[in-house]
Amino acid sequence: MIKKILLPVLMLGFVSLIFAQAVDLFISEYVEGSSYNKAIEIFNGTGAPVDLSQYTVKLASNGGAWSTTNSVTLSGTLNNNDVFVIANTQANAAIQAVADLLHNVTNFNGNDCIGLFHGTTLIDIIGVYQQDPGTAWPVAGIDGATLNHTLIRKPEVIQGNTDWIASAGTNLDNSEWIVYPQDYIDNLGSHTFNPGGSQHCATPTFNPPGGVYTGPISVTISSTTPGATIHYTLDGTDPTESSPVYNTPISLHTNTTLKARAYASGYAPSYIATANYFFPIVVSNLTELRAQTAGDGTVYMVSGKVVLTFQQNFRHQKYVQDYQAGILIDDPSGVITTTYNLLDGITGLTGTIAYYNNMLQLTPVIDPGPATSSNNEINVPTVTIAQINANVATYQARLVRIRNAHFSETGIFATGQNYTLIDDTGSIVFRTTFYDVDYIGQPIPTGNFNIWVLVNQFNQTPQVTARMLSDWSDVPVNDAIETPQVAQLIGNYPNPFNPSTTISFSTTKSEPVQITIFNQKGQIVRTWDIDSKEDGIQHLVWDGRDQNGNPVTSGVYYYRMKSGKYSSSRKMVLMK
Repeated sequence: MIKKILLPVLMLGFVSLIFAQAVDLFISEYVEGSSYNKAIEIFNGTGAPVDLSQYTVKLASNGGAWSTTNSVTLSGTLNNNDVFVIANTQANAAIQAVADLLHNVTNFNGNDCIGLFHGTTLIDIIGVYQQDPGTAWPVAGIDGATLNHTLIRKPEVIQGNTDWIASAGTNLDNSEWIVYPQDYIDNLGSHTFNPGGSQHCATPTFNPPGGVYTGPISVTISSTTPGATIHYTLDGTDPTESSPVYNTPISLHTNTTLKARAYASGYAPSYIATANYFFPIVVSNLTELRAQTAGDGTVYMVSGKVVLTFQQNFRHQKYVQDYQAGILIDDPSGVITTTYNLLDGITGLTGTIAYYNNMLQLTPVIDPGPATSSNNEINVPTVTIAQINANVATYQARLVRIRNAHFSETGIFATGQNYTLIDDTGSIVFRTTFYDVDYIGQPIPTGNFNIWVLVNQFNQTPQVTARMLSDWSDVPVNDAIETPQVAQLIGNYPNPFNPSTTISFSTTKSEPVQITIFNQKGQIVRTWDIDSKEDGIQHLVWDGRDQNGNPVTSGVYYYRMKSGKYSSSRKMVLMK
């Protein structure tokens, strides 16, 4: 057993320690980190060594009963003021270095329940037994805190609590726990125990609270402790008595992490209050979102409704789309805590965008809140494999339909494998990206079929993936595919770019097209006049040169498409 002795940091005297010891062992830290970085820490503050063979830790998953396999009876002796750490068998080296035991009882997620038993008696718990909250439980007023967070018991707590709702509390002051970010393990392996410590100042509150705002705001900070002085920071660092003193409302107009702490004579400092304020660039739809510059940390909010077409536990990923575009939500930190159903409408999606292996992804910065509609109809275009291969950026993250397709392989679907899907126009990689879908382990369909797929991209390779068995249809349709064509500016890729970018657009035979590039002064840089004899999606490459063939400077440029009554403009960035 690894020994990690930590004496109380704030000593109130020998007599105080005698009369304010822990009643029994209790859970002092809970780590629900990324991947398998999970751990439970148990503390002994009883004043005497404890025989661990009398104690058992049990896991209850997804609202179920206590597991008979994911449970462990401890062994050895735990000295007073020492901790016992149980870590996941696949946790990282830093966690395993302070672990006393590696065990699968830590195979928990944010919606699972952990119980500490003394004999057959439950003495401490995380979560509500036989209740599935969906994603996670709130703690100290923080939504989803049992997922992708570390929870540390406050120093003054002297016993476990089998009432999780009371233990979790509703704010920083009435909770038994302090919530830390994902993968915080600085305190794992030791516990600060201060029974009978001084009363804390009331934790400051913010008005208005953290959230998404479309214009400048003024934030007031207050504490209910009489005579308290509040110190604050605007850069995400923890405030101290050396930080600025709050006197007047704070004006905010840019993305800001505001932290505050109250101090008063006769009180211990308050717990640190944190609020994140976001001032996003508002875009109306996913087409406009996809046209923005990716990877620079800008926060965007989609004001229009998007519809959920697929979700998976891995990185809490979600696929959403509107009428003309889609995007993959990659949420490794579990920011979105609302539980959604397929075909739910989500309004106010807010986050940053960036490319990962050429797949555009949105990382949310705030939970959009409850669904604004349900059972929505979605526009699922019928396309050919050739169209996807030629315009994968156009179809990324969208649900599309392919007719009269078949696989070149036979056998059984396995996870993480590439298969070849073929139609009359070409072939594409069918990747079993989703590990927990119902067709894994099932026979690969033979013969022709129609199929709904989500479009992905890995580096330069277009890929498609089905969501479920019901995405297949056994009845092929041999009619020619007739996808109505309209004039539309689709976008450019890559963006930012160097030295060239491809502008994609769709045309009709009846209307000529003009593509014009402007600089930030509104001056024309280059123009193409296109008299198309065929309708459909077309492309042109801009090599970063003006009408005279001279290279242009780095910066922001705008490109406009005009065709008949249709006109649309987009932004792109040339980086050298």
